[in-house]
Amino acid sequence: MRGNSAGRTAFSARGAASGDAGRPALPPVRPPAGTWLFTGGDDRLTAYACGPDGLLRWTEAAAPASGWTGPERFEVPGWTGSAAMARSREGYVHFAAPVTARDGSGRPEIAVSTQFQSGRALTDWRGLGVPHVRGGPTDDVPTGPPRVAVNQRSGSVHVLVSLRHGGILRCSRNAEGVWGGWKQLSPDPYEGEVTPLMPVGGPLELLALGPAGADRWTGAGQGRFRHADRVPSPVVPGTTAVCETGPRRVTYFWRYPGDGSLVAWRAGEQGLQGTLVGLGDAGGRGAPGVVRTMLGGYDCTVLTHIGADGGVELTAYVTENEAYGTWRASLGGHGALTPQPAVDAAGRIVVAAFDRDGALVLTRQDPAQGLVFGPWDTVGSPQPRPGTGKR
Repeated sequence: MRGNSAGRTAFSARGAASGDAGRPALPPVRPPAGTWLFTGGDDRLTAYACGPDGLLRWTEAAAPASGWTGPERFEVPGWTGSAAMARSREGYVHFAAPVTARDGSGRPEIAVSTQFQSGRALTDWRGLGVPHVRGGPTDDVPTGPPRVAVNQRSGSVHVLVSLRHGGILRCSRNAEGVWGGWKQLSPDPYEGEVTPLMPVGGPLELLALGPAGADRWTGAGQGRFRHADRVPSPVVPGTTAVCETGPRRVTYFWRYPGDGSLVAWRAGEQGLQGTLVGLGDAGGRGAPGVVRTMLGGYDCTVLTHIGADGGVELTAYVTENEAYGTWRASLGGHGALTPQPAVDAAGRIVVAAFDRDGALVLTRQDPAQGLVFGPWDTVGSPQPRPGTGKR
């Protein structure tokens, strides 16, 4: 597969179009925790970001050639600046965000909302209370943003947080839409991020970063969890990602501290040791975005990330065959932040990112030429407007 498209993808860190110099600057934009680019139930792409007072949303038009709408602004009561989200198989997007607690304790509580259709309004935000362990310290607080995982069969939703002292907690909504209380998943405290996923037909599992390294926890039935693996590799904090890569199997990705290169790790089966494979790309930064798609007739895993030269890099390989080599593409886009991949209605890989002004920029694959991508485009209007879509 061919993969050098850097000559066609230059764009300024100040925006993709030369005529943008006089436009008003967007408010500060930060990427959510984990994945923020999704394909809806109608195959339209939607991108999200964290703004000054809530979520920002960009939505692809029904016909891709018609462009995008957004950014729309959705204010979140008590907004503290971060959020995470996950998609169900129906295309629903479930959100979780820490907000200012209503009990006056100063500790953040977690609020949740859902978007059921592309371009429509979010449901009202619902508070899940302050995450706590019964009998634990009253000043215990999360060490990072919440994360969201969805059971793709039943539609149940799980929100996870890691407390400074109380370990990892989970609050779940069942298939009927009823939320339970906060329950301790792991008693061990982890100061780093938690990266969860629930593979189809498998239990909820997660990778948690702590002082002793990275640990994998997995469901053991009847609401119980067990410590399944201690990962034999150091991890750069803030660089973990996860993807379902086989029946009831997931692969985790992160950067290795020694040289910043990407690695992939998958838990072993039937007593076999887990697989840790280097993917190269030394000197890069940040967490990769990841998606599975068909390339040249092969089921492939595709990662996008910031490379050593500050440009967007794409790495692809036949799923769960990391050791047999990768294809690479340099996409240009110097100055872009947190690139995320997705697959559009035509089956093309789309890579989206934010420029330094907070504008959403993207490039699309030309499938006839393998891993060759078109120029970067800025999408959406320059100023956010309140979200007005109907549910």
